[in-house]
Amino acid sequence: MPKNVTVQIGDDLLEKMDALPDVNWSQVVRKCIEKYCVARLNPNIEALIKKMKDQKGEAFANGQELALEWFKQESVRYENVDEIFQNYYRTKANTDSYILDNRNSLDDGFDPNAMRVRKERNFWINTIEAVRKQVDYDPKDTSFDDISDGFIDGFRDALNKLR
Repeated sequence: MPKNVTVQIGDDLLEKMDALPDVNWSQVVRKCIEKYCVARLNPNIEALIKKMKDQKGEAFANGQELALEWFKQESVRYENVDEIFQNYYRTKANTDSYILDNRNSLDDGFDPNAMRVRKERNFWINTIEAVRKQVDYDPKDTSFDDISDGFIDGFRDALNKLR
């Protein structure tokens, strides 16, 4: 016997939905719920989740190892690490300034948070690539985001030890 389900959505999503009057939203929600149930009730889902967590942990560990390998170099000093963080904070500040200065001229669909994430990600990609070349280190890439999270974590640990 069919059941009704109530879904609460925000005004932004409602506006987007209203812009698509030809869509049967009940059907969309029904299909999403079906897919979710199939995925969650899959007997192999626990093994898949464990594998994904293991890969994430491995990538995180690779990132930490990369940061520590770089710190082992005799030429690396506190100033080198501090400079990277200063550049990182400068990049964030420049991005925020750009967003504030141009907020009136940017598209309605412009997402400042997406821009911040993109700029931050690019900063760490460039930093990690430069460090990788210096230490001739190439971990198995499973997820750049997890490697960068581990790298930043290892970086901060090493920075605190240098202080």
